[in-house]
Amino acid sequence: MDFDACMRMEYRMVHRVMAGHDFYEGVRATIIEKDNLPHWRPAQLAQVTDSDVNAYFAPLSEELVLD
Repeated sequence: MDFDACMRMEYRMVHRVMAGHDFYEGVRATIIEKDNLPHWRPAQLAQVTDSDVNAYFAPLSEELVLD
């Protein structure tokens, strides 16, 4: 992939991470409450499906435009 394609992929992934639960749950458990007991969704890595992973890379309705 060239640089522009990598940046679009990174943008998609970050967009999806920020829209999800686990980033904020990690911040809550580590920085806010400092209990170090995050409640991940899903709770186990084995419960993450291929479609869950693929969703992070899927095109967005508004893609990043690099000029």
